[in-house]
Amino acid sequence: ILRYYEVRWNIETGYRYFKVLLGFDPYQLLSHKGIERFWCLQFLTYNFLEFLRREWEKEGIVTIGDTVRRIRRDHLGQLILYAYQQGITQRPLAEVLKCLKLSA
Repeated sequence: ILRYYEVRWNIETGYRYFKVLLGFDPYQLLSHKGIERFWCLQFLTYNFLEFLRREWEKEGIVTIGDTVRRIRRDHLGQLILYAYQQGITQRPLAEVLKCLKLSA
């Protein structure tokens, strides 16, 4: 029974990563080709995250969830740095928002 739950746990956490952390939950696939493409996208996403997780393992990144949170944190940091740099150069806010494809 324990071996079964060990295998099942990996499956359940995998589903959770794709549905909750990566936002794959709302997809509804109706065609065979769409299902194939979706699975390819999930496979590539998971392998990319696993590659990064192994690269960052020494920094305490243990799970795929940790990897996703690290990517999000890094991305937010880059966004803040960009906004700061634009402020230093006194670039108008409307231009910055337009560049980021955000509305004022």
